[in-house]
Amino acid sequence: MSAPDVPAELVNPVAMRALAHPLRLKLLRELSLHGPATATQLAQRVGVSVPAAGYHLQQLAKYGFIEDAERPERGRDRPWQARARGLRWSAGTDRSPDFVAASRLLREQFTAEALSALNSYWQSEDEHSPQWREAAFLLGDTAYMDPHDVQEFNEQLRALIARFRDRPAHKQPPGAKPVRLFGFGVPERS
Repeated sequence: MSAPDVPAELVNPVAMRALAHPLRLKLLRELSLHGPATATQLAQRVGVSVPAAGYHLQQLAKYGFIEDAERPERGRDRPWQARARGLRWSAGTDRSPDFVAASRLLREQFTAEALSALNSYWQSEDEHSPQWREAAFLLGDTAYMDPHDVQEFNEQLRALIARFRDRPAHKQPPGAKPVRLFGFGVPERS
């Protein structure tokens, strides 16, 4: 079973706090991007010990972010898979103070992880081909919008990303690589 293309809607502040851990976000990203893997495989990919990866995978499973994948016919390996493709959650303006705090914590950790990936690219930029260096971008702009406009923009951007993300492997162009995409839309102070 593969992860559905619909993002998981986070509504449980306890689960949100559990996810707001750098290693858990990395493990979930690996499973979402590359498919089922064992704790041993994931530990090697993210550079941690197998027991550390196993513990954090158990926590992700406890809160419903991942589940058992189909086991190979032989061996005792326990592969895991993501339960959904992507995450969504609200700022919680109409929810409990606990939800608001959990939402903020998860947004902060998610942003820190994305910015870390961007900084990692800038530090290793010379290791990439000239074509990749020219294609990589950092975009910043400002537009006058109301909350409805921002929501519409968000949905259109998600649809555009899904068009490329969900392209079957046999339709990906030669040389395609995972590309980290991160954006935000926040009002500026008046």
